[in-house]
Amino acid sequence: MPAHFRYFVFAVCASGLLLSATGRAQQLVTPNAPSATPAAASKAASSTLTTPADAAQKLIAEAIKKVDANNMDGALNDLSQAIKTNPSSTGAYVLRASIYCQKKLWPQAEDDFKTAAQIAPTNVVLKFNLVEVKFMQKQYDAARPGFVALQKDPDMGDFASYKVFLCDLFGGHEAAAQKELDAFNDAMGNPSYYFSNAAWSLVHKNIDDARSWLVSASHIYPARKYAYYAQSLRDLGYLPIPEPTQK
Repeated sequence: MPAHFRYFVFAVCASGLLLSATGRAQQLVTPNAPSATPAAASKAASSTLTTPADAAQKLIAEAIKKVDANNMDGALNDLSQAIKTNPSSTGAYVLRASIYCQKKLWPQAEDDFKTAAQIAPTNVVLKFNLVEVKFMQKQYDAARPGFVALQKDPDMGDFASYKVFLCDLFGGHEAAAQKELDAFNDAMGNPSYYFSNAAWSLVHKNIDDARSWLVSASHIYPARKYAYYAQSLRDLGYLPIPEPTQK
């Protein structure tokens, strides 16, 4: 997908939901087994293609190709058709919402993420996406309760706590952010420890200190995890940090 397509939650969630769709779409033109006769394989493929779920998956796969080619309007058309074909296609809603976010069509994005979360109510990432739409609009006070609700999730908890901190830091509640930073410093060892200190330093214009925290994090965590913790700072214009030799 293009570099400007949002990296963390939307792209990750879309890939988790859609990569399997791409694989299934490719399987539509693949015989089910080497031992199957051509007629049997053709009949099975024809039968599969008639189901709304598989037809929607094929449209999603086409939309992904168009996103890769930066044809967002074409991708939106395919995804809207996929939703008409299969209204319970969570993947189509997620990818369409991600494109709406790129276009800053916030109400449409929020509606699609809300629908996806209703279809898959136990999916924590979908709940996160719905809150992240508020954060992307810098509606920090509105986003904060949603992140708080996700802090107890075993997979999302540390990242949700970091986002609560960012809501307070960027939302003008510095005293609350300071307490949260102290808690991260007491716990240590989590990505939130490094990135919250980096964010605090960036906001307070201590660039060298921020660079040190980020360099340490880059040596500890894999690139994908580093990227989604850093993404909020990138979106807000704090990253990338100029090198010391640059003005």
